[in-house]
Amino acid sequence: ISLRVLGPDGSGMVSDVIEAIDWSIRHKDEFDVRVINLSLGHPASGSYKNDPMAKAVERANRAGIVVVAAAGNYGKDDQGRPMVGAVISPGYTPGALTVGCLNTRGTVARSDDAVCSYSSRGPVGDPDKPSGWELKPDLVAPGNAIVSAASAGSTLWNDPLVKHTTGANGGNYMVLSGTSQSAAVVSGAVAQLLQAQ
Repeated sequence: ISLRVLGPDGSGMVSDVIEAIDWSIRHKDEFDVRVINLSLGHPASGSYKNDPMAKAVERANRAGIVVVAAAGNYGKDDQGRPMVGAVISPGYTPGALTVGCLNTRGTVARSDDAVCSYSSRGPVGDPDKPSGWELKPDLVAPGNAIVSAASAGSTLWNDPLVKHTTGANGGNYMVLSGTSQSAAVVSGAVAQLLQAQ
């Protein structure tokens, strides 16, 4: 079920995300909602306990829904220096299965895999109380140079930085990178695991 909360340019309102999460909770049994993918977010500020979107994720989690959230793409600053503690909301909440980006370097072997330099990393928590910090993201998954479905003419399609490709049998595709791609990979894996169980 696609609950569209972002506009064509990729921007949106937190209230729309919360409304979609709450809709999923209310209709969980009717539509067998077991996983929510949140390949979105905003910079975290303060405690997750006071963050409305994080609170919605916790509600979904308590309702038995696995919420997969992107960690964010703030792993380095403008000079390329690694940044810590930059996991975005709602990925910084304990109830989210938070996903960072893995670069497979285009091979099947895991020996050359590396965490993407831009993937946000933790810890998360109150900066003044390090004893309460938690590790995030929870895991990493392929997210660098992922071939993804495209809508020709969309804002993302028209972005000059986005690489286009054509499928073997035709069709428009884009090559995208980021923790949003990684979160989608994990959401699919979680759905398959839940189905198998």
